[in-house]
Amino acid sequence: MSSASPSLAARTFRLPRSAYLIVLFVLFCTVPLAFAGSGTHDATSGATDSSGTSTDVEYGPRLLLLLIPIAVTVFIARTRTRVDGDGISVRALLGTRRLAWSELRGLSVSGRSVYAVAADGSVRLPCVGIADLAALSRASAGRLPEVAPPKPKYAPSRRPARRR
Repeated sequence: MSSASPSLAARTFRLPRSAYLIVLFVLFCTVPLAFAGSGTHDATSGATDSSGTSTDVEYGPRLLLLLIPIAVTVFIARTRTRVDGDGISVRALLGTRRLAWSELRGLSVSGRSVYAVAADGSVRLPCVGIADLAALSRASAGRLPEVAPPKPKYAPSRRPARRR
């Protein structure tokens, strides 16, 4: 086996790009809360514009709410699982862990999550689902047994059968 073949079989599992729409939603929700005033303005405080309304914006601890969309963006960008001929690399929000194939005992499925079982415990493989097990075994360069690709299940037709 040549050294180029493990890199050809490498596969990265990550969140879809459409997950960034969540960031926009969270941003639209947090901006009004971050810049909301306390509601206790008196008529003599603050600057007023030509219509007589106050234009004060209070900056305070609520401004820290804007860190939430930033944290969600970093989470989406960093979270991934990379599988290649050398092992599995799990990258989460605050760290990275590399598991060599010699350290792994196998995979475990619990609910919708897939775990890599090592000698010192199990590690959740983010962005890897049950439907990805076939791609995971192909990317392992023969270290994991082959799994049949999932068969799609289609919803039954609600249309009544035509009578002839």
